[in-house]
Amino acid sequence: MKILMLCNKFSLSENDPWLTNELADSFQELGHEVTVVRLDWWATPGSARLDLKLANGIEVISIPPVLVRFPLPFVSRVLKWSLSSFSAYSVSRKLSKDKDFDVMISFSPAVTMALPIMALAKKKTLTSLLIQWDFFPHHHRQIGLFTSGISFFVARKVEEMLIRMFDVVACMSPANEAYLRSHYPIRDEQRICIAPVWGKETTLPEIDRIVVRKKYKLPEDRPLVVFGGQLVHGRGLEDLLVAAKLAHKAGSSVIFLVIGSGSLEHLVEECVAQGCKNLIWISRIPRDEYLGLIKSCDLALVCTVRDVDVPSFPSKTIDYLRVGLPIVASVESSTDYGDYIASLGVGISVEAGEPEGLLKSVENLLNDFDKMRSMSAFGPIRFKEIFEVRHISSKLLDMVD
Repeated sequence: MKILMLCNKFSLSENDPWLTNELADSFQELGHEVTVVRLDWWATPGSARLDLKLANGIEVISIPPVLVRFPLPFVSRVLKWSLSSFSAYSVSRKLSKDKDFDVMISFSPAVTMALPIMALAKKKTLTSLLIQWDFFPHHHRQIGLFTSGISFFVARKVEEMLIRMFDVVACMSPANEAYLRSHYPIRDEQRICIAPVWGKETTLPEIDRIVVRKKYKLPEDRPLVVFGGQLVHGRGLEDLLVAAKLAHKAGSSVIFLVIGSGSLEHLVEECVAQGCKNLIWISRIPRDEYLGLIKSCDLALVCTVRDVDVPSFPSKTIDYLRVGLPIVASVESSTDYGDYIASLGVGISVEAGEPEGLLKSVENLLNDFDKMRSMSAFGPIRFKEIFEVRHISSKLLDMVD
């Protein structure tokens, strides 16, 4: 099959692959022809388009955002989004005529690729698939990132319209599917399936735990609890920092290791500056070193925020499972994530917004050596059984065939 992928994130570096890279690689390995159109919002506006062919034969067209100068910020953002989406539409339309794609795949939030989706989803010779990772307008409003009711209304209506256009919608979990069906006007003929986040099977680095910890100036004889990912709103960072302060006050041996950067990194800096000895922050680390570093830890954290009814399935889970790290999840009550990792035997969960309970759960699990050993052993097994990308790519192809 000829597959067109429309996405915002697609790495051009072999050493720093993203989820979309792994999925495209898997399709290509299965004998399909993959073309990627990337609308690169992080590129310099108005810069040149980039066309290249990767070593495995995948063709990538990377489109920068359109340069817009307008005195009103809201109007400027709308114009930038509209014109950039039109650029992606123009490229995708020409590619579609030249290649006659069998399948078009896009990813949420679909609004960033609205125009090419609207054009291609109408083609009767093409099957369209949306991978619904999140429910962007609802989640952003609930965590305070949508302050304008008008902006939320417009984004929600556009997203509803786009979701209805796809032949197949893949959700990350049963709770996500239930949310989709209860909050969006799904067509009777649309096919809905479950496709969790995925990862590519890789050869894990052999590490000497002590050597790795020395390299990053980490304590060699204290339990390390790692939190990896973007430091942004909605990721539960605030609960983690309170838990670290509580650990410091109580004289706990637990060290929370935060790896990542983002708009809330100043909160981490402030916590460290205030003398919290139970918190260590590493802002950036090369991808090829990341797995080795977290493998030297004892436990992993997944955090979200309370008072949110949008279910989530954090992608950092995949790396934790790969290296066999037991998981403590501080998650919202609306998600099925906590119950799911417990059913797989790889983690436990507590209610988001309760840092005291988070710290207690971390300490209790660290002291339960049998449970820790069992969870550590099950992680890589569950990754290979369920989350390895070849399982997901095969399932998605079955849904569009």
